[in-house]
Amino acid sequence: MAILTTPKTSAFSNLGEPPPKGMHLAVCLDVVDTFNDRVLIYERPYGSENEDDYEYKNHETFIFGVKCKDGSLRKITSRAMPISLHEKSNLRKFLTSWMGESPKDGLDSSKLKGKEAQLTLIEALNKKGNTYIRIEAISEVMEELKSKVPKVEDFVDNNSGPEIPF
Repeated sequence: MAILTTPKTSAFSNLGEPPPKGMHLAVCLDVVDTFNDRVLIYERPYGSENEDDYEYKNHETFIFGVKCKDGSLRKITSRAMPISLHEKSNLRKFLTSWMGESPKDGLDSSKLKGKEAQLTLIEALNKKGNTYIRIEAISEVMEELKSKVPKVEDFVDNNSGPEIPF
């Protein structure tokens, strides 16, 4: 029997500096599922201490590796999306855009590790007014460009093991 423990750090804690805005070829390094995330219900007051203003959801987040024009390797995550393939869900829209077709029932999203993607990254403002880089769009990589996509192995440091904390 496996002994499960709570990780001491988040899977997103050591991503480093994000890639610059623009279009990038990327590879999916990992798919991170989180369960029972406590999230504020839409249009409830930010910072509320009332437990009725919150709900619990399961989310899926994708970690991508990008090789920048200067040759540096950077990582970026998608937003955390509720795990749902409903026709209006953000996860379904994201996967459809990435795979070029609607995901089929029973899709094992962990099989997307190593899949190529073309990302459009933009600068955005968070609620506190800070600028950050986020994924605006994702699409399939054209066949002619697949050889230029970085490999998952490029993001492994042979001296200390994987840079990705999972």
